[in-house]
Amino acid sequence: MKNKLVKTILILILGIFSSCTSDDLTSLNRDTKNATVADARTFFSYAQKALADNMHGVAYRATGPGVTKMWVQHITAVTYLEGATYIPEFSWAPLYRDVLKNLDESASIISQTETSNDSEDTNKLAMIEILKVYTYAALVEAYGDIPYSEALDFNNATPQFDDAQVVYLDLIDRLTTAISILDTGSAGFGAADLIYNGDIENWVKFGNSLKLRMGLRIIDALPEAGAKAVSEAVPNVITTNGENAVFEYLVDYPNTNPWWSFLVRQRLEYYVGTNTFIEKLNKFNDPRRAVFFTPVEGEFVGAEYGVVQNYHSYSREGEWLRKPDLAAIFIDKAQVEFLLAEAAERGIGGVTDPEAHYNVAIRASFEYYGIEDQVDEYLAQPSVDYSTAEGPWQKKIGIQKWIALFDQGFEAWTEYRRLGYPQLSAPEVAESDIVPLRFLYPIGEQTLNEANYQEAAAAIGGDSYSTRLFWDVD
Repeated sequence: MKNKLVKTILILILGIFSSCTSDDLTSLNRDTKNATVADARTFFSYAQKALADNMHGVAYRATGPGVTKMWVQHITAVTYLEGATYIPEFSWAPLYRDVLKNLDESASIISQTETSNDSEDTNKLAMIEILKVYTYAALVEAYGDIPYSEALDFNNATPQFDDAQVVYLDLIDRLTTAISILDTGSAGFGAADLIYNGDIENWVKFGNSLKLRMGLRIIDALPEAGAKAVSEAVPNVITTNGENAVFEYLVDYPNTNPWWSFLVRQRLEYYVGTNTFIEKLNKFNDPRRAVFFTPVEGEFVGAEYGVVQNYHSYSREGEWLRKPDLAAIFIDKAQVEFLLAEAAERGIGGVTDPEAHYNVAIRASFEYYGIEDQVDEYLAQPSVDYSTAEGPWQKKIGIQKWIALFDQGFEAWTEYRRLGYPQLSAPEVAESDIVPLRFLYPIGEQTLNEANYQEAAAAIGGDSYSTRLFWDVD
């Protein structure tokens, strides 16, 4: 009896241990609260926000594309003048690390994961590709030759720089392919898409609008390639403000607009409107000045650019810009219509009637700011009317585009370089005797990637503010 009882107990013990497989024991060590598999959507969403932050944010030092809000003389610093006077402290790390690398990871995960919906995955990869093109294009437009073919390999600390023109043409080809494979009958990233909330039709229009912009960017240097890109893009571009490619911030910090996070939240008194910009708004009696700026004793007053002065004597940013959820614009209807006006003037893409597109562009800008009821009176002024405004079409379009691109500093600076208007001068105390025509290469490249840096600097004509990039034909 005693032996039977012992055997029974042993059998029960062996049964318990035999049911505990190695997988069961291993599962006890699994952290069920932290993900071990990355989600492509997370990388994509993060990259979108990082792109918006970097392109539109403004700090007091010249560290990224946002500093061009000062370079194009929409605003000026009144205390810390590093950015306004072109002190060189540039970094492209956020665009490579936070935007391009995260987009790369998102694409890699999608490509390695088997799903039952190939068309949805194709859409996701095309959306990623459009944002990659947007980001690389900005890097070329800012610096010239950049790391491209060897970029995004973090095991390679010394990537070679590729020729800017070759890169740009390749980007247009990549963009063309991405647009062509978008399937409007299928889904994409859905709610993880913080620009269009998964609307594929709008991604097609975004891609084509970007292609239109890139085609005109190179039109003077490479007329055949530029005209081809424009002609292919024109039929399906952004046509309403509801289709604008914008990043919508939230009202809760830290997911707020970087301008609000830096200035308003910390109650800093750094930036005011320039006399260059505000005097032009005053000359045109432009009602957008009440959106852009706050009056001082009933008047809109601009400060001299790049000079230490009293913050309270000049018009600071308006309440529109002081909203935590202020959207960052990647490309909008006003931009597109100005581009179409230019295409009409150049006689390319089958576009006609530059005056009509010019007027629609200005109307789109007024509509975006909620003051469309004042646009007819504005357009009727001889100084604004396309048929009577002074100067060649480059000046007519260039001046009005400069105004409409307020708070889109990088694009305003790039179009200033390309069109030559408005005519801006560097402050006397600046590090350059002209408004910069490009960014200087980051210090890190000069020290850690010296051989490739030296080769790139020589190839573009010198790592200087005065070096014209391949598309910037004087």
